[in-house]
Amino acid sequence: MGRFARRVVEVALADPEIDVTLLLERERDEPALRRAFSGRRVAVRPSADARESGRHDAVWYPWNGMRFDATNPALVTLHDVFAFTEPARGFIARRREQGPIRRAVRRAARIATDSAFSREEIVRVLHVPRERMSVVELAPEPFFVPGPSQVPPELAGRRFALFVAGPEARKNAAFFFDVATRALHAPHETLAIVGNLGAGSERALASTGVAHVRFDADDELLRSLYRTANVVCVPSLAEGFGLVAAEALACGAPVIASSTSSLPEATGGAALLADPRDVNAWVRALRSVLDDPATAAELQAKARARFPLATRDEPAHATLRLLRSLAAR
Repeated sequence: MGRFARRVVEVALADPEIDVTLLLERERDEPALRRAFSGRRVAVRPSADARESGRHDAVWYPWNGMRFDATNPALVTLHDVFAFTEPARGFIARRREQGPIRRAVRRAARIATDSAFSREEIVRVLHVPRERMSVVELAPEPFFVPGPSQVPPELAGRRFALFVAGPEARKNAAFFFDVATRALHAPHETLAIVGNLGAGSERALASTGVAHVRFDADDELLRSLYRTANVVCVPSLAEGFGLVAAEALACGAPVIASSTSSLPEATGGAALLADPRDVNAWVRALRSVLDDPATAAELQAKARARFPLATRDEPAHATLRLLRSLAAR
């Protein structure tokens, strides 16, 4: 969400017809924002300003809901409805996640989302009429492009599959560790894991005993891993868009992704798709990429063509067009 929001702000700041105000939900964020935009044509104001009629032509909420009210027309980007389909266990945590989304459904003039899959989920779960919604498909930042990179020393001399983890059950980590145990041949092949795993996935990783290397990656290291991975695997049961798959493709990596939810949309025919509940299908897919140079080369060629640099800012421009239409209305 943060990468997308930053890109929209950058594109807006490049347009002389748009005045940008950043509305602060938390006062403690003000010094950091002022430093980040020092010398730029941007105002930083408290969120209470959104309740003053006429101060803004339109207000955009990029953070999966409305955490404060706006008197002026509001566009809300709802990236997904996992707060409802995979709710937090505690009542307070559920209310914290779901409340801003419920407010958006009640009060937003327009709702944008990242994929046709997410639109249908919002319609199904939250009963939002389709005519109130727009699909703005995401794209990787221009930072994610093919290029020379050094393999991290921990992976030197080995082929590796990359898995960008998350604590959510829908990331399907335990399933994938079972796949990796069967498909990767130690010591010359290994699994690289970036990010945090939930407790259950940690136990699954320990129990499978799959050879792996863990990274807490910043963007630079993540891009290097995308560029040098023999294959990037996205076995999720559900994604609102699938930005990991998109970033990996943008870096020219061969990608295997789930054949469910938004991932076929995000990958656009450039990835090898497999059922995220079929271990054997994933083992076959992994070995086909690792064992057949022609398959890997074909996927790399499709990956490089999936997100041309010239189109990377289209999601930002589409978001700004929606805001212009609200302002005009």
